[in-house]
Amino acid sequence: MKKILVSSILSLTIIMSTGCAPRGYAQRDVNQAMRVEAGVITSIKQVEINNDGVGNGLGVVLGTVAGGVLGDKVGGGSGKAIATVAGAVAGGVLGGMAGNNIDARYGVEVVVKLNTGETVGTVLPANGALSSLGNGQAVNVFFSGGRVTNVSPR
Repeated sequence: MKKILVSSILSLTIIMSTGCAPRGYAQRDVNQAMRVEAGVITSIKQVEINNDGVGNGLGVVLGTVAGGVLGDKVGGGSGKAIATVAGAVAGGVLGGMAGNNIDARYGVEVVVKLNTGETVGTVLPANGALSSLGNGQAVNVFFSGGRVTNVSPR
């Protein structure tokens, strides 16, 4: 049982430490010619990016195991069995909630009025560089393959 608990905690720690948003450009954008257009930010806000619920399922499994192990340590006889089941159920619920938090990724929705008169919007992964952007700010918008790959201050 100790091995299961230690493995569960180690797995959860690894998953939580890899949930950070990337900074900079995606590898596929390196050494690619990009079109750059100047504009002004008309709207910028933080948004949540859905991640298909992977952390939720894992959280339920890990929470159920941990809750069952802890519940097994309580009571005796038939009370022990009830405590084990209750611990597993409560652990599964709490683990699912924690998994949802692990799954949550945040991005920045940016709307830019280009100097050409066209308005473009995109969602980019949140990173430190985007935190310096604000409404009314002059920016360059980078396009590659029909996608906005970056928005940066001019």
